[in-house]
Amino acid sequence: MKIKLFLSVIAMLISCNVFGQNIIGKLGLNGDFVIKDTTSTFLTVSQSTGHLTLYRNLRFATMTAGSQTGAIYKGNLRFLHNYFGSGTTGDNTFLGVNSGNFTLGGTTNQGSFNTGVGSSTLPYLTTGSNNSAFGYQSLFSVTSGSNNSAFGNQALYSLTTGTNHTAFGIKALYSQTAGYYNCAFGFEALYSNTSNFNSAFGYHALYANTTGYRNTAFGMEALYSNTTGFSNFAFGFQALRFNLTGHYNTAFGESALYDCNGNANSAFGMRALQTVTTGNYNTAIGLDAGSILTTGSNNIMVGNFAQVPSSTGNNQVRIGYTGITYAGIQVAWTITSDINWKDNITSSGLGLGFISKLKPVSYIRKNDEKQRTEYGFIAQDIEKVLNECGVENAGMITIDDEGRYELRYNDLLAPMVKAIQELKEENDELKDKLQKLEQMQIILMNEMSRIKTVNN
Repeated sequence: MKIKLFLSVIAMLISCNVFGQNIIGKLGLNGDFVIKDTTSTFLTVSQSTGHLTLYRNLRFATMTAGSQTGAIYKGNLRFLHNYFGSGTTGDNTFLGVNSGNFTLGGTTNQGSFNTGVGSSTLPYLTTGSNNSAFGYQSLFSVTSGSNNSAFGNQALYSLTTGTNHTAFGIKALYSQTAGYYNCAFGFEALYSNTSNFNSAFGYHALYANTTGYRNTAFGMEALYSNTTGFSNFAFGFQALRFNLTGHYNTAFGESALYDCNGNANSAFGMRALQTVTTGNYNTAIGLDAGSILTTGSNNIMVGNFAQVPSSTGNNQVRIGYTGITYAGIQVAWTITSDINWKDNITSSGLGLGFISKLKPVSYIRKNDEKQRTEYGFIAQDIEKVLNECGVENAGMITIDDEGRYELRYNDLLAPMVKAIQELKEENDELKDKLQKLEQMQIILMNEMSRIKTVNN
């Protein structure tokens, strides 16, 4: 054949050192360079357009399903082709050493609409469709998986049958084999993941996640250690960094819920709830809010540096940190007081004797810039009086983890009322005695008047 003779001559000229020279082929005006045999055209170069054309169907210059003709090789390795199997739609593009393959197949839209750019992209694809792979060995193992997008060295490397995954970054979603609806953006984001409905944005975000699902991580190492925890949301550098199995946690801010492995915690602010470990149902809003809480549950902290008294306690509320000098509300506070909330109900043992021992004081709060005079009590003084009255473990006194005292003023109301009642009882007794004395005086005066009358 002519083409074989032409190529043989070229090979001889190139291989012989004695004929080493440039080979220049000139075309006439609007001419074409054509490589063909007696029946079919293989390649043309058009002088007028500069187009280089490879023909797959040798006779009709159109693509033919199942044909490998027209592929460009580097050595003996496929490099550029758009192979599609018989019975499929096609529209595949593969660029890179061993990108794609010549075994694609299926029916209609199977094995179609795939794009692979980079060495060993989509090399084992069979019936999968609508996949896009950019980067060395991205979507390396996929066979029948569809609608996946991988951008980066070994992104979605292990995927075989999964669908609707998106990975941007070196080794993003590296271990994913099946499943669906995961999104990973960043170096090794969701690296170990094998489950569904996770979204990770950032270096090593959700790195260790295996079977956890419905997790969302934004930021470097956000939810880094999570393995089986589910329905967590982390936004910020190392937010929920060490969560393993906890679920329903929400963290906004750098290192928020950093050590958390509990459930249903909400932290908003840099380092909010940073040290909580196994605590549940805690809420912290503000820079460093609740940052010393460890195992406590159902605590609420609002305000920068707001901390509850006990780092291991439960059901505590703190609004504002120690620098707050004013707290106001439009209406009076309503305190729960229903009998159904209370046990061991008895009459107050604290009354006039307790109240009379208290030491009301005036003072200036150290953090008050205006140095205003306030009136109240010293918590340590009240504790001393409570001890004298035989009262232990009184709820009106709280001592935090640093040894600072706090006083619940509301608890003084009952002893004050009791004291008033005791004073009233004493007053009633005095009034009764006075009335009796007055009656006796009247009787005595009447008797003296009678005796005087008789003597006269």
